[in-house]
Amino acid sequence: MLAAIDLRVYPKTDVELPHPCGHMVHAALLDAVQAVNPSLSSELHETSQVKPFALSTLWPRTRASGDSLAIAKYTECRLRICTLTRPLFEAVSAAVFPRLASNGSIRLAGHEFTLIEANLQPPYGGAAEYAELKTDRGREIELRFTSPATFRRRGLNVPLPDPALVYGSLWQKWQAFSGVPIPESVFEEMMGALALSRMDGHTRVWKFPRYMMTGFVGAAAFELVGKVSRAARELFGALSGLAFFSGVGYRTTMGMGQCRIAAEEAAASEEDAAEETSEPQARAAASSEGTANGGSVR
Repeated sequence: MLAAIDLRVYPKTDVELPHPCGHMVHAALLDAVQAVNPSLSSELHETSQVKPFALSTLWPRTRASGDSLAIAKYTECRLRICTLTRPLFEAVSAAVFPRLASNGSIRLAGHEFTLIEANLQPPYGGAAEYAELKTDRGREIELRFTSPATFRRRGLNVPLPDPALVYGSLWQKWQAFSGVPIPESVFEEMMGALALSRMDGHTRVWKFPRYMMTGFVGAAAFELVGKVSRAARELFGALSGLAFFSGVGYRTTMGMGQCRIAAEEAAASEEDAAEETSEPQARAAASSEGTANGGSVR
Protein backbone atom coordinates (compact mmCIF):
# COMPACT_ATOMS: atom_id res chain seq x y z
CA MET A 1 0.00 0.00 0.00
CA LEU A 2 1.12 3.53 -0.85
CA ALA A 3 0.04 6.63 1.05
CA ALA A 4 0.89 10.32 1.06
CA ILE A 5 -0.30 12.17 4.14
CA ASP A 6 -0.57 15.92 3.68
CA LEU A 7 -0.11 17.42 7.15
CA ARG A 8 -0.99 21.00 8.04
CA VAL A 9 0.47 22.40 11.25
CA TYR A 10 1.21 25.73 12.91
CA PRO A 11 3.51 26.92 15.71
CA LYS A 12 2.02 28.67 18.74
CA THR A 13 5.10 30.88 19.07
CA ASP A 14 7.39 32.60 16.61
CA VAL A 15 9.91 30.07 15.33
CA GLU A 16 13.11 30.21 13.32
CA LEU A 17 14.23 26.99 11.64
CA PRO A 18 16.92 26.17 9.11
CA HIS A 19 15.82 25.79 5.51
CA PRO A 20 15.53 23.05 4.50
CA CYS A 21 14.60 21.24 7.69
CA GLY A 22 13.81 17.82 6.23
CA HIS A 23 16.22 16.24 8.70
CA MET A 24 14.06 17.62 11.51
CA VAL A 25 10.90 16.23 9.93
CA HIS A 26 12.76 12.90 9.65
CA ALA A 27 13.56 12.95 13.39
CA ALA A 28 9.97 13.91 14.25
CA LEU A 29 8.62 10.99 12.23
CA LEU A 30 10.91 8.48 13.93
CA ASP A 31 9.94 9.86 17.34
CA ALA A 32 6.24 9.59 16.49
CA VAL A 33 6.59 5.99 15.27
CA GLN A 34 8.71 5.17 18.33
CA ALA A 35 5.73 6.00 20.54
CA VAL A 36 3.50 3.39 18.87
CA ASN A 37 5.92 0.83 17.42
CA PRO A 38 9.44 0.98 18.91
CA SER A 39 10.79 -1.95 16.91
CA LEU A 40 9.68 -0.45 13.60
CA SER A 41 11.18 2.92 14.54
CA SER A 42 14.51 1.26 15.32
CA GLU A 43 14.39 -0.64 12.05
CA LEU A 44 13.77 2.55 10.08
CA HIS A 45 16.62 4.29 11.87
CA GLU A 46 19.18 1.51 11.64
CA THR A 47 18.66 0.00 8.21
CA SER A 48 21.08 0.99 5.49
CA GLN A 49 18.83 -0.48 2.81
CA VAL A 50 16.17 1.34 0.80
CA LYS A 51 13.75 2.89 3.28
CA PRO A 52 9.95 2.60 2.94
CA PHE A 53 9.14 6.29 3.27
CA ALA A 54 9.77 9.73 1.83
CA LEU A 55 9.31 13.15 3.39
CA SER A 56 9.09 16.77 2.42
CA THR A 57 10.71 19.61 4.26
CA LEU A 58 8.45 22.03 6.14
CA TRP A 59 6.79 24.57 3.83
CA PRO A 60 5.22 27.54 5.63
CA ARG A 61 3.20 30.21 3.90
CA THR A 62 6.17 32.51 4.12
CA ARG A 63 9.37 33.19 2.22
CA ALA A 64 12.62 31.46 3.07
CA SER A 65 15.47 33.88 3.65
CA GLY A 66 18.64 32.13 2.56
CA ASP A 67 19.18 29.13 4.83
CA SER A 68 16.54 30.03 7.39
CA LEU A 69 12.77 30.16 7.87
CA ALA A 70 11.29 32.77 10.16
CA ILE A 71 7.78 31.50 10.91
CA ALA A 72 5.36 33.75 12.74
CA LYS A 73 3.09 32.10 15.30
CA TYR A 74 -0.12 30.60 13.90
CA THR A 75 1.30 30.51 10.37
CA GLU A 76 0.02 27.42 8.59
CA CYS A 77 2.77 25.10 7.37
CA ARG A 78 2.62 22.00 5.21
CA LEU A 79 4.64 18.80 5.15
CA ARG A 80 4.19 15.43 3.46
CA ILE A 81 4.79 11.99 4.96
CA CYS A 82 4.75 9.27 2.31
CA THR A 83 4.77 5.59 3.22
CA LEU A 84 5.53 2.70 0.88
CA THR A 85 4.28 -0.19 3.03
CA ARG A 86 1.06 -0.88 4.92
CA PRO A 87 2.76 -1.55 8.31
CA LEU A 88 4.45 1.84 8.20
CA PHE A 89 1.25 3.59 7.12
CA GLU A 90 -0.59 1.98 10.03
CA ALA A 91 2.13 3.04 12.46
CA VAL A 92 2.18 6.63 11.18
CA SER A 93 -1.63 6.75 11.28
CA ALA A 94 -1.63 5.48 14.87
CA ALA A 95 0.86 8.20 15.78
CA VAL A 96 -0.70 11.12 13.89
CA PHE A 97 -4.49 10.81 13.80
CA PRO A 98 -5.11 10.47 17.56
CA ARG A 99 -2.93 13.54 18.12
CA LEU A 100 -4.96 15.42 15.54
CA ALA A 101 -8.22 14.44 17.22
CA SER A 102 -6.95 15.65 20.61
CA ASN A 103 -5.50 18.92 19.32
CA GLY A 104 -2.02 17.46 19.76
CA SER A 105 1.29 18.44 18.24
CA ILE A 106 4.59 17.30 16.81
CA ARG A 107 7.99 18.65 17.78
CA LEU A 108 10.52 20.05 15.33
CA ALA A 109 13.85 20.97 16.91
CA GLY A 110 12.13 21.44 20.27
CA HIS A 111 9.33 23.61 18.89
CA GLU A 112 5.71 22.51 19.20
CA PHE A 113 3.67 22.52 15.99
CA THR A 114 -0.05 21.96 16.50
CA LEU A 115 -1.73 19.58 14.07
CA ILE A 116 -4.71 21.10 12.28
CA GLU A 117 -5.31 18.79 9.32
CA ALA A 118 -4.22 15.45 7.92
CA ASN A 119 -5.31 14.92 4.35
CA LEU A 120 -5.15 11.86 2.13
CA GLN A 121 -6.63 13.65 -0.87
CA PRO A 122 -4.97 15.29 -3.89
CA PRO A 123 -3.16 17.43 -4.73
CA TYR A 124 -0.60 16.68 -1.99
CA GLY A 125 -2.08 13.59 -0.40
CA GLY A 126 -3.22 10.28 -1.81
CA ALA A 127 -3.40 6.52 -1.43
CA ALA A 128 -3.08 3.66 -3.89
CA GLU A 129 -2.18 0.03 -4.29
CA TYR A 130 0.92 -0.73 -6.31
CA ALA A 131 -1.05 -2.76 -8.85
CA GLU A 132 -3.25 0.27 -9.55
CA LEU A 133 -0.24 2.18 -10.86
CA LYS A 134 0.30 -0.27 -13.71
CA THR A 135 -1.33 1.64 -16.50
CA ASP A 136 -0.34 2.91 -19.93
CA ARG A 137 0.08 6.67 -19.50
CA GLY A 138 1.39 7.21 -23.02
CA ARG A 139 4.79 7.22 -24.65
CA GLU A 140 5.90 10.50 -23.05
CA ILE A 141 5.58 11.48 -19.40
CA GLU A 142 6.76 14.73 -17.86
CA LEU A 143 7.87 14.72 -14.24
CA ARG A 144 8.10 17.84 -12.09
CA PHE A 145 10.84 17.83 -9.45
CA THR A 146 9.61 20.14 -6.69
CA SER A 147 12.60 19.72 -4.37
CA PRO A 148 16.22 19.10 -5.41
CA ALA A 149 16.83 15.62 -6.81
CA THR A 150 20.27 14.09 -6.97
CA PHE A 151 21.60 10.59 -7.56
CA ARG A 152 24.62 8.57 -6.51
CA ARG A 153 26.80 7.08 -9.21
CA ARG A 154 30.22 5.58 -8.51
CA GLY A 155 30.46 7.50 -5.25
CA LEU A 156 29.58 10.86 -6.79
CA ASN A 157 26.41 12.95 -6.74
CA VAL A 158 24.76 13.52 -10.12
CA PRO A 159 22.22 16.41 -9.98
CA LEU A 160 20.67 15.73 -13.38
CA PRO A 161 17.48 13.86 -14.46
CA ASP A 162 19.30 11.11 -16.32
CA PRO A 163 16.65 8.54 -17.38
CA ALA A 164 18.71 5.61 -16.13
CA LEU A 165 19.15 7.22 -12.71
CA VAL A 166 15.57 8.48 -12.34
CA TYR A 167 13.87 5.24 -13.32
CA GLY A 168 16.58 3.07 -11.79
CA SER A 169 15.81 4.71 -8.45
CA LEU A 170 12.08 4.09 -8.87
CA TRP A 171 12.61 0.49 -10.01
CA GLN A 172 14.70 -0.20 -6.90
CA LYS A 173 11.84 0.92 -4.66
CA TRP A 174 9.27 -0.98 -6.69
CA GLN A 175 11.23 -4.18 -6.29
CA ALA A 176 11.80 -3.61 -2.58
CA PHE A 177 8.24 -2.84 -1.52
CA SER A 178 5.57 -3.41 -4.16
CA GLY A 179 5.02 -7.15 -3.87
CA VAL A 180 3.94 -6.95 -7.53
CA PRO A 181 6.45 -9.02 -9.51
CA ILE A 182 7.54 -7.67 -12.88
CA PRO A 183 10.23 -9.52 -14.86
CA GLU A 184 13.61 -7.84 -15.05
CA SER A 185 13.40 -8.29 -18.81
CA VAL A 186 10.45 -5.86 -18.95
CA PHE A 187 12.45 -3.24 -17.07
CA GLU A 188 15.41 -3.77 -19.40
CA GLU A 189 13.14 -3.39 -22.44
CA MET A 190 11.70 -0.17 -21.03
CA MET A 191 15.11 1.27 -20.21
CA GLY A 192 16.44 0.36 -23.64
CA ALA A 193 13.80 2.58 -25.22
CA LEU A 194 13.72 5.41 -22.66
CA ALA A 195 15.15 8.83 -23.47
CA LEU A 196 15.10 12.30 -21.99
CA SER A 197 13.06 14.29 -24.52
CA ARG A 198 13.22 17.74 -22.92
CA MET A 199 13.92 19.50 -19.65
CA ASP A 200 13.42 22.92 -18.14
CA GLY A 201 15.06 23.48 -14.80
CA HIS A 202 18.15 24.34 -12.84
CA THR A 203 20.22 23.13 -9.92
CA ARG A 204 19.59 24.21 -6.35
CA VAL A 205 21.74 23.74 -3.26
CA TRP A 206 20.25 22.54 0.01
CA LYS A 207 22.34 22.98 3.13
CA PHE A 208 22.10 20.31 5.80
CA PRO A 209 23.85 20.48 9.20
CA ARG A 210 26.98 18.60 8.11
CA TYR A 211 26.92 18.76 4.32
CA MET A 212 25.41 20.45 1.29
CA MET A 213 23.56 18.73 -1.54
CA THR A 214 23.02 20.02 -5.06
CA GLY A 215 20.00 18.75 -6.96
CA PHE A 216 17.83 19.35 -9.98
CA VAL A 217 14.51 21.19 -9.72
CA GLY A 218 12.13 21.79 -12.60
CA ALA A 219 10.51 19.66 -15.27
CA ALA A 220 11.89 16.77 -17.29
CA ALA A 221 10.04 14.76 -19.93
CA PHE A 222 10.86 11.13 -20.67
CA GLU A 223 9.86 9.28 -23.82
CA LEU A 224 9.73 5.68 -24.97
CA VAL A 225 11.34 5.69 -28.42
CA GLY A 226 10.46 2.99 -30.93
CA LYS A 227 8.24 -0.02 -30.53
CA VAL A 228 7.84 -1.43 -27.01
CA SER A 229 5.50 -3.96 -25.47
CA ARG A 230 2.39 -3.08 -23.51
CA ALA A 231 4.08 -4.46 -20.39
CA ALA A 232 6.95 -1.99 -20.84
CA ARG A 233 4.55 0.92 -21.31
CA GLU A 234 2.62 -0.08 -18.19
CA LEU A 235 5.85 -0.31 -16.19
CA PHE A 236 6.81 3.16 -17.44
CA GLY A 237 3.45 4.43 -16.20
CA ALA A 238 3.74 2.56 -12.90
CA LEU A 239 7.18 3.88 -12.02
CA SER A 240 6.21 7.41 -13.03
CA GLY A 241 3.16 7.21 -10.75
CA LEU A 242 5.27 5.79 -7.94
CA ALA A 243 7.38 8.99 -7.89
CA PHE A 244 4.54 10.90 -6.18
CA PHE A 245 4.82 8.60 -3.15
CA SER A 246 8.44 7.47 -3.10
CA GLY A 247 10.31 10.54 -4.25
CA VAL A 248 13.22 10.14 -6.63
CA GLY A 249 16.91 9.73 -6.01
CA TYR A 250 19.06 10.31 -2.94
CA ARG A 251 17.99 11.58 0.51
CA THR A 252 14.27 11.30 -0.15
CA THR A 253 13.84 10.64 3.59
CA MET A 254 15.23 14.14 4.22
CA GLY A 255 12.96 16.06 1.86
CA MET A 256 14.90 15.77 -1.39
CA GLY A 257 13.53 14.37 -4.65
CA GLN A 258 9.87 15.30 -4.17
CA CYS A 259 8.31 14.63 -7.55
CA ARG A 260 5.02 14.21 -9.39
CA ILE A 261 3.69 13.70 -12.90
CA ALA A 262 3.33 17.18 -14.37
CA ALA A 263 -0.04 16.44 -16.01
CA GLU A 264 -1.49 15.67 -12.58
CA GLU A 265 -0.17 18.74 -10.77
CA ALA A 266 -2.50 21.49 -12.01
CA ALA A 267 -4.38 21.72 -8.72
CA ALA A 268 -1.13 22.04 -6.78
CA SER A 269 0.81 24.47 -8.94
CA GLU A 270 -0.87 27.66 -7.72
CA GLU A 271 -0.35 26.75 -4.08
CA ASP A 272 3.26 25.70 -4.72
CA ALA A 273 3.96 29.12 -6.17
CA ALA A 274 2.27 30.86 -3.26
CA GLU A 275 4.23 28.91 -0.68
CA GLU A 276 7.58 29.58 -2.32
CA THR A 277 7.14 33.27 -3.19
CA SER A 278 4.50 34.91 -1.00
CA GLU A 279 5.25 37.28 1.87
CA PRO A 280 4.57 36.02 5.41
CA GLN A 281 0.86 35.61 6.10
CA ALA A 282 0.27 34.76 9.75
CA ARG A 283 -3.18 33.53 10.58
CA ALA A 284 -5.13 35.17 13.35
CA ALA A 285 -4.78 33.35 16.65
CA ALA A 286 -8.48 32.92 17.20
CA SER A 287 -8.99 31.50 13.73
CA SER A 288 -6.14 29.02 14.13
CA GLU A 289 -7.30 27.88 17.53
CA GLY A 290 -10.79 27.33 16.17
CA THR A 291 -9.53 25.25 13.29
CA ALA A 292 -7.32 23.19 15.57
CA ASN A 293 -10.14 22.47 17.99
CA GLY A 294 -12.33 21.22 15.19
CA GLY A 295 -9.57 19.43 13.29
CA SER A 296 -10.00 17.88 9.90
CA VAL A 297 -9.24 14.43 8.56
CA ARG A 298 -10.32 13.60 5.05
